Amino acid sequence: MTWYSDVLSMGSNESDESARQAEAERAAAQREAESAFKDAQEKMAKLQAEAAQAAAVAAADRAQVNLRKQALYDAAFLVAAADGSFSDQERAKLAIGLQGLLGDNFSESDSNEGLETARALRDEKGLKGAAEDIAARISDQRERGSLLTVASVVGWLNGGVGTKEGLALQALAAAFGFPLPKLHEIMAVAHKVAKS
Repeated sequence: MTWYSDVLSMGSNESDESARQAEAERAAAQREAESAFKDAQEKMAKLQAEAAQAAAVAAADRAQVNLRKQALYDAAFLVAAADGSFSDQERAKLAIGLQGLLGDNFSESDSNEGLETARALRDEKGLKGAAEDIAARISDQRERGSLLTVASVVGWLNGGVGTKEGLALQALAAAFGFPLPKLHEIMAVAHKVAKS
C-alpha cells in the first residue's frame, strides 16, 4: 500500500467515525426532542384538565347563583300572584325591588324569564309544593329569612297583605321551618320597608 491509500483509508475511518458520531448526535437530539414534546403534551394535558376543572367550578358557582336568584323570583311571584293576578303594575314594582336587591346581576329579560319560570313552578306544583321546592333549594336559614322578608315586602306593595298573600307567606314560612310568630316579626319589618 502506498501512503495515498493509507491516507484514504484513514480518511475513510475518520469519515465513518464522523458519520457514526453525527448519527449518534442526531439520535440523541431526536430523543431529546421527543422527550420535550412528550413533556409539553403532558403539561398541556395538565393545563387543559386544570382549565376544565376551573370551568366546572365556575359553572357550578354560576348555577348556584342562578338557583338563589330563581328562588328569589319564585318566592316573590308566589306572593305577588297569590290573588290570582299579576298585573303590569305589580310586575313593575317587583322589578324595581329586584333591581335594588340584585344590583348589577339584574336584567329585565332575566327578571321576565325568572318570573315566568316561577309561574310555571306554581302552576305545576301549587302553592305548598312550590314553597317546598324553594325550601329544598335554599337550606340556609338566614337566606330563607331574607327570601321571606323579600316576599313579605312584595305582599305589602300593592295595598297590603290580603288573605291570599298571607296564605302564600304562611306556606313559605312553613316550608322554611319558621313558626307563625317569626313570620309576623318578618312581616312587621317588611311593612316598614315597603312603606319607605
